[in-house]
Amino acid sequence: MRFYFVLICVLAAGITHAQKHTNSAFKTYRQQYKNDLYEIIKEDTAHIAFYDFNPAMVVKAKVTLLKNEPVFKMTTSSGKTKDAQKYALLEFSLNGKPFRIFAYQLLMLKNKAETADDLFVPFTDLTCGKTSYGGGRYLDFKLKDIVNNQLIIDFNKAYNPYCAFTSGYNCPIPPRENDIPFAIKAGEKYNADKFKH
Repeated sequence: MRFYFVLICVLAAGITHAQKHTNSAFKTYRQQYKNDLYEIIKEDTAHIAFYDFNPAMVVKAKVTLLKNEPVFKMTTSSGKTKDAQKYALLEFSLNGKPFRIFAYQLLMLKNKAETADDLFVPFTDLTCGKTSYGGGRYLDFKLKDIVNNQLIIDFNKAYNPYCAFTSGYNCPIPPRENDIPFAIKAGEKYNADKFKH
């Protein structure tokens, strides 16, 4: 009995240590994000906010690669469009409910050697326009992130497009098929009162 009690304590300590390590890593990640964004919005980075790290928002998705998908015009915040293609169907569960969204490739990035393996996942969810940006948020991946037809989606890394903060950008608007009917309380938040265009 004593052995099992000690084992449980060790496991609990391990989990606590792992959580602290994860939270520390995310503090570093988020600080770097704010540093990178400083060139765009300067002192307004002080108003950048995030949901608390939520381990339940890290999910494993089944990936179905799509072939011969037609190029389509993805609408942007300025009314202009960007050529895009669906690359993969991503299927996952949140709180026991199944969801599906798509990963895309933007042709302007696909046709450049340094960004040819970039995948783009714009999405909306039930927090949009409330505690997160109304125009949706983004997730970025690399082709190498897909392993054995699976992809780890970490919604804690969801971020706002530049047009959430300032004008002059053509931010892709998430296609309706990437609307998630669930509150993704993870990643970057948004307070419209702090950012006046």
